[in-house]
Amino acid sequence: MNAPKPIKVIWDKFFAIKFFRYCFCGGIAAITDLALFYVLNEWAKLYYLFALPISFTAAALVNYSLQRKVTFNNAYSKKHKQFAVFFLVEVIGLLLNGFFTAIQVEFFGVWPTLARFISIWIVLIYNYTANKKITFKLMK
Repeated sequence: MNAPKPIKVIWDKFFAIKFFRYCFCGGIAAITDLALFYVLNEWAKLYYLFALPISFTAAALVNYSLQRKVTFNNAYSKKHKQFAVFFLVEVIGLLLNGFFTAIQVEFFGVWPTLARFISIWIVLIYNYTANKKITFKLMK
């Protein structure tokens, strides 16, 4: 990164903290998720509870690739097994996301894309903790 020295120092310190790397990579996955969810729900008129698992799956693939390399710097050789564990953790996160999204939409009348965005933030701590302690620690 060719940035002025103060910016590089801040960037390096920020990225030294694993949780922030997780959030950065997860942010890329969340943008993937929200963009695809929006397109499916708003443009394709797919019911939000059907759009959610499709956008989630795309985001999970992006998230796994980034978290494995950037956040946890993991070189576990049995990637397919590790991905299966990661995907299981993510599916639980999806169920939580779906629950919180449905509550917001059905009971509070929140726009589905906004509800999805809020739910991603609610489930963030679960996803980080489960992936840190299960997917990328136990499966080294």
